[in-house]
Amino acid sequence: MNRSLRKRLSLWLSAAIVVMGAATAVVTFRLNFEDANELQDTQLQQVAAALATQAATAPAATFRPKDREDAETHFVIRALGSGNVNPDQWLDVFLPVTLHEGLQSLQPADVQWRVMVARNAGGQWFGVAQRQRVRDEAARDSAVTALVPTLVLVPLLLLIVHLLLRQGFAPLAALTRELDEGDGHRLRPLPTAGVPAEALPLVLALNGLLARLSGVLEQQRRMVADAAHELRTPVAAARVQADNLGHVELPSDARERLESLQRGLARISDLVEQLLKFARVQGADPVDEPIALEAVIRSAIEETLALAESRRIDLGCIRLDRAQVRGDRHHAHALIRNAIDNAVRYTPDGGWVDVSLVVEDDVAIVAVEDTGPGIPEDVRERVFEPFFRILGSQQSGNGLGLAIVRSAASALGGEVALAGRLDGRPGLRFVYRQKLA
Repeated sequence: MNRSLRKRLSLWLSAAIVVMGAATAVVTFRLNFEDANELQDTQLQQVAAALATQAATAPAATFRPKDREDAETHFVIRALGSGNVNPDQWLDVFLPVTLHEGLQSLQPADVQWRVMVARNAGGQWFGVAQRQRVRDEAARDSAVTALVPTLVLVPLLLLIVHLLLRQGFAPLAALTRELDEGDGHRLRPLPTAGVPAEALPLVLALNGLLARLSGVLEQQRRMVADAAHELRTPVAAARVQADNLGHVELPSDARERLESLQRGLARISDLVEQLLKFARVQGADPVDEPIALEAVIRSAIEETLALAESRRIDLGCIRLDRAQVRGDRHHAHALIRNAIDNAVRYTPDGGWVDVSLVVEDDVAIVAVEDTGPGIPEDVRERVFEPFFRILGSQQSGNGLGLAIVRSAASALGGEVALAGRLDGRPGLRFVYRQKLA
């Protein structure tokens, strides 16, 4: 399965940042916790050093805290072995004479104390004690406070990585959009400005491939156009000769063969004309001019009206908004004329074809709806391919009409699609969309 390089880099960098952030947080917490406890040990040592300058240690008085904080932050100072200990083990502690000089931990009951033992100027041993739980809470608060920069920095780094990756891959995303928006008929080289050095060889190779492919397509278009031009004259001459034979007295069987020949020549002539239109639409230089779509629709309906009347098909326009787009007028005419002609040809006698032009949200929407047999959903995209025809169709055709429509729509910068009728009945709905000028 192919995965996005940007997503992979983002994932791995994010994982590295999170892991390093977590490791940094653990080390920072541990170091700050230990430093806070060492600082409190230093405070005990300083208090003991100050008291050691005195000749005697005063007897410990009964401590009555004013509030919870006062109860948790006080020190117990008493001579070793002295009595009169408060029975509340959270407020006072007995310091036995067996304690050695210096810092040590003491836990006579459920409460652990940290004690600094020293000797005063009179030779008396005394201790300065503090509850270990209070020390740990203070150390923990200090360590958590030290974690704040790390906790803020990690999400900030994740955001920066995401923005930098998006910015770094922006030129490649722009190239991808340009390739997607290409019309497939006039292949332009991709711009190399701003492309990262690592991707530049790939872009240059793609440009070389596009240049070769463009040459092949141009050669193919010229071949189709030249072949159609070469066939045009002899086919026209053959049609004239066949028409001349129609004025001669011929046996009935010869007359039938002549009519069959004339029909064949007419199909060949239509194919040649369609090939010329197809080559012209694909190979013409782009023209940018204002186009009034409502005028193009009127003209296309007028040109197709005779065919519709000969088959008693009700051809009309149910809505015609004013819509001006830009592009090649000939392309727009070829697109709409072929769409309407295709609908009329495949609609049974006595049916109807409705054409509409609606403007919605600065988009012109041309719709052609008919009462024909429709097109199966699984082949609706394939009918836009040159020479593709649905098996079993009763109408003669060369399979180029919708191919010309797709090519013209691509040249105009619009989109075409086929769907079923809005009312759900048998038939086809052709839709063309293009932004207004």
